[in-house]
Amino acid sequence: MRALDPEFLTFRYSCEYRGIPGRRYNQTDPVEWDLAIETGAFVFDDDEDPDGVVPVGEARFWVVPDAGTIDLLDALDAVDQEMLDVAEMLVHERPDLFFAARMDLGGDLLVVPEMTIDPRFRGHKTGHAVLTAILTTVARNTTLVVVDAAPVLADGVPEGSPQQVEARAALRRYWSEYGFQEAAGDYLALVIGDDLP
Repeated sequence: MRALDPEFLTFRYSCEYRGIPGRRYNQTDPVEWDLAIETGAFVFDDDEDPDGVVPVGEARFWVVPDAGTIDLLDALDAVDQEMLDVAEMLVHERPDLFFAARMDLGGDLLVVPEMTIDPRFRGHKTGHAVLTAILTTVARNTTLVVVDAAPVLADGVPEGSPQQVEARAALRRYWSEYGFQEAAGDYLALVIGDDLP
């Protein structure tokens, strides 16, 4: 595994929405973002990419503006089932997280259903650096973060297998080091205070 200095990471954010922001645009609509994480081949004197770019990972996440002041079930049901599941967890199983995050004062909700780091770069908290980058750029008003901590299963690895159970436990330990707590099911939650981890 290669250690990466976060200073050498490049983050390429992209989002897509229909329409032009303005008075008619619903400012509380969830916005989906895709993120490509890269570093320069020069960091490793690596000739594997002729363009000098080495892919490090990728993430997909949603920012839900003013999540505590909207009908979260209605807003996230309009997105997809995956986001509706997050809304149902927050509304029915863990409404206390909204209170703890003071969402009623207008904070945003950040949902990270997918983050993948290339195995070559794991073991050095690269995912932590990625989440911090998201929180300090496009998700600056976030007061509550929810991550889906279900590991991606390799082909042929059944649900509930020892490998899956071990991978799930490792992923939970990893995010707990950042400050996440158990929410419900495979979800972990982080209430953002004044200082980021």
